[in-house]
Amino acid sequence: MSGGTRYAAVKAHITAGISSGLYPPGSRLPSEHALVEALSVSRMTVNRALRELARDGLVTRTQGVGSFVAEARALPSLAEVRDIRATIAERGGRHTCRTVVAERRRAGEEAALLGLSPGEELLHVHLVHHEDGVPLQIERRFVRADFAPDLLEVDFSAEPMADYLQRFAPVSELEHIVEARLADAGEQRDLGLAPGAPVLRIRRRTWVGERTVTLGWFSQPGARYRVQVRVRPADFTGRGGA
Repeated sequence: MSGGTRYAAVKAHITAGISSGLYPPGSRLPSEHALVEALSVSRMTVNRALRELARDGLVTRTQGVGSFVAEARALPSLAEVRDIRATIAERGGRHTCRTVVAERRRAGEEAALLGLSPGEELLHVHLVHHEDGVPLQIERRFVRADFAPDLLEVDFSAEPMADYLQRFAPVSELEHIVEARLADAGEQRDLGLAPGAPVLRIRRRTWVGERTVTLGWFSQPGARYRVQVRVRPADFTGRGGA
């Protein structure tokens, strides 16, 4: 196991404990010594993992006292991250996924949206999801290279991208921008659409702490996809909505 894989495994172990409630907000995490013993890694590896979790806003560290789980900020119900597999399964369909591109690249126009400098390294994955053999969604993700270092090795036909990314750190903030457009040449090719066909595009950014960690674009054929949201008035109590 490489050094990068070891520290990522320590991060995943801690964030899994936070997500499951084993380490609730405000609780003290196991000491560095305890993590070294439990995970059979070096103290340097544990220290790096804790530093990055603190940088991402998931952990607070007090010199001479220890590391603590930061107070969580819950996502609003309308911003729930849902994988396309769940939608297909609810309809009784069969999901398949094709990887078009999985690469390391230098940040271009994505840099500003991710808080990176142009030319910094990032990871890019381009997937096409199918329902019963028919293309239903294009998923393009740009991810900070230091956030999910083994992203390009994952088989996303077996594991949803959102589930994989959540193993590293729970999302603390989410932005969705939804728009209707005519399909461009790439969308026509990947989704099997005719020129002039409508698509629904979603741009999604996610934050862990104060850092933007992922940027995604999703495209669905306008004639094959429907978004449905069910909410309770109580969800909006005190927010000034009607």
